Amino acid sequence: MAGPPSSYLEGMTNPRSALRPFLVLAFGRPWLWPALLSAAWAFRPKGWYRRPPFLPLPSGEYVRWRLETAYGDSGAVPPPDEIERFVIWSARMRRRMRPRGRVPASVKLVAIAGLAGFMAWVNLRAGSIEAARDGAAAAGYPGLLLASVASGFNVVWPVPVAFFYPFFVESGFQPVPTLAVIALGMTGGDLLGYLVGSATRDLSHRRLAGFRARAEALRARHRLLPLGLLFLYAGFVPLPNELLVIPMAFMRYSLPAVMAAVLFGNAIFNTTVALGMSWIFGAGG
Repeated sequence: MAGPPSSYLEGMTNPRSALRPFLVLAFGRPWLWPALLSAAWAFRPKGWYRRPPFLPLPSGEYVRWRLETAYGDSGAVPPPDEIERFVIWSARMRRRMRPRGRVPASVKLVAIAGLAGFMAWVNLRAGSIEAARDGAAAAGYPGLLLASVASGFNVVWPVPVAFFYPFFVESGFQPVPTLAVIALGMTGGDLLGYLVGSATRDLSHRRLAGFRARAEALRARHRLLPLGLLFLYAGFVPLPNELLVIPMAFMRYSLPAVMAAVLFGNAIFNTTVALGMSWIFGAGG
């Protein structure tokens, strides 16, 4: 049997009807959300980000095709128990098919908990340790700048330096210069990400020629919108900026424009984090 159409709305009269049982199941059984989200991402249609509703959801046509092959009727409504068994089984199969050597999720959670504990310890206790304060004071703003660059390039150090803002204040750093240096340093880390994206584009040659052409066409149609989204992302989303900076470098977006967007976004993000850390731990730790 031939595969389903890739278009999100092709040949459909009611694209929401095929997805309705899955949405009802999601609201009724929230413990299935991880498996449902995994299935949605695994079965996402090609080019989902170019068509409404701009979400990586399985196309209604694909779901109807799967129902046709399973029940002989594209309009069939599977029982909730069967949907639950399917999404759990498919998530388990995808885990088994992953390459060996990947870090288990449990290890990642332990590492995140360890980083959070270390951050809390630094802000609560290290401020009272004279050696730690003296070391930070000796490094001064140049040392803070280097740490912020490493923090900005999240592949090296995934914890924003702004999380340690109470400790820096306790060590004698002034609030406004501290936040300015952190924002500037994190933007320097994002610059490394931009250079990676640019180098990747230059080295790809013919292998990614098709992707380059689509990326340039997207930039031609929406020249300013991605820069605005990058600013909002850098300012309010606690994820690595490289997720957007590298693709935008690949799309030949101007280096000054990209860096300006992330700089202002980083300033907002780090100020918000610093205020939050001060509220939680106190300005002086």
